[in-house]
Amino acid sequence: MTKPASLPLPAERSQERGRPREFDLDEVVASAGRVFWEGGYHATSVGTLCDATGLLRGSLYGAFGDKHGLLIVAFECYADGAVARLKERLEADLPPRECLREALLHYTRLSADLAGRHGCFITNAALELLPADDVLRPYIETTLQRIGAQLTAAVIRGQQAGDFNADLDENAVGTFLLCIVQGLRVLGKVESSEKKLVGIVDMTLRALL
Repeated sequence: MTKPASLPLPAERSQERGRPREFDLDEVVASAGRVFWEGGYHATSVGTLCDATGLLRGSLYGAFGDKHGLLIVAFECYADGAVARLKERLEADLPPRECLREALLHYTRLSADLAGRHGCFITNAALELLPADDVLRPYIETTLQRIGAQLTAAVIRGQQAGDFNADLDENAVGTFLLCIVQGLRVLGKVESSEKKLVGIVDMTLRALL
């Protein structure tokens, strides 16, 4: 699937109107993302977003259109970072099996230690807003496909290195691992035992032998 087009950035809109942007876009989006991540979309008011970002309502609406427009931009920012960090872990200078194990263990640590049990922004948005949100849906679907593609590539590297069963369908295994990752994030919202989550990772890796 082609990645959905981004909403026009505040800088672009400001330039169209001939007015300079008077706030730091990255800081605003990051602050808004934390609010959506911690509280969810529906429970987050525009007033809360204004307090968190320092924007006046008029500036927020002028830059992002509305609360949902800001959600889309914040989601894209979070998703890009999440995919990039996963790719870095999976391509670390370690044997492919160890790279995959460390990447999965990272999710167990996040799930076990996450303050307030906030979970994952991607997972939370999918659970809260799909299937009804037709605008956000392609962003979530594309993000999950990107994560799945990184996991599939890790499986292929493992098969080539002799770490994983070469007869396994790499695409099916990539989807399987995507389910494991998302499941760890959901369990992390209610399950505080890292030991139990690590057990899931070890069982997952045994399935690839």
